[in-house]
Amino acid sequence: MQKYENLGEVFKKLRTNRHISLKQISNEEVSASQISRFERGEADISLSKFLVALDNMKVEIGEFMDAAKDYKSSEQIKLMKQLVPLEYERNIDGFRKLMAEEEEKFKKNPSVYHYHLNTILLQSFVCKCDETIPFPKEYMDELTDYLFTTEEWNYYELILIGNTYLFIDIPLLHKMGQEILKQKEAYWNIGSKRNVVMITLLNIWETCLHRGSLEVARFYREKTKALLGDETDLYKLTIHLFLSGLQDYKEGKEELGKDEMNKAIKIFEWVGSENLANNYKKDYARFVK
Repeated sequence: MQKYENLGEVFKKLRTNRHISLKQISNEEVSASQISRFERGEADISLSKFLVALDNMKVEIGEFMDAAKDYKSSEQIKLMKQLVPLEYERNIDGFRKLMAEEEEKFKKNPSVYHYHLNTILLQSFVCKCDETIPFPKEYMDELTDYLFTTEEWNYYELILIGNTYLFIDIPLLHKMGQEILKQKEAYWNIGSKRNVVMITLLNIWETCLHRGSLEVARFYREKTKALLGDETDLYKLTIHLFLSGLQDYKEGKEELGKDEMNKAIKIFEWVGSENLANNYKKDYARFVK
């Protein structure tokens, strides 16, 4: 477990690097002397005073924690970074090796339930790489219980949904999507979380289309359109264009749908995203007669 014994020292380093004096970040809520003692390691300060001081210094809590960890990735982030190359390689043995490691951690630390959730997450990647391997029902039950007993979904919960949606039936998936939309105000102003929210909702929409649940799909078409960013958000705009085309095609507007899907594929080709272009070409061939 990460230990934080130098928080005052980190705070002072961030402050002095910005050429900010103690007087500049002190006010009626936290005094310069309190901050000074905290920086020297002579006394702690309350969380509320610490947050006030950070805000006065214009430093985000995430930035401070990165500095406190000496900009080293957390254990969870290190795990997540390993998943993308393994998925591209469809490396089932690699996923199973990571699963064994997470299972062993959970045996040694049964109070850390995230180790078990990581096992469930990794199993979803195994099943995606080999469609003949069924996703265990008990894992889905455990995942559902965890999500709907967790008051607020954050980045990790969105990652869990975003990688297990293929194995969730439409009514439950729609319930999860509605919960994401209900909670989105809590993290919509945080760029990384906003991105994960949009990708998760697009994945839910795509799954509804693939399974022929057009009425539910229309719901996500409207919601994602309202949440899309400006024209610089090319990746998600292009996915939205393709899925809109697939929806139009399935709803009988075949020529319009094919035109939209082909435009999206061309965009991915033009920007050099060959893997994405090829994936959507497969979807086009799968659904277009």
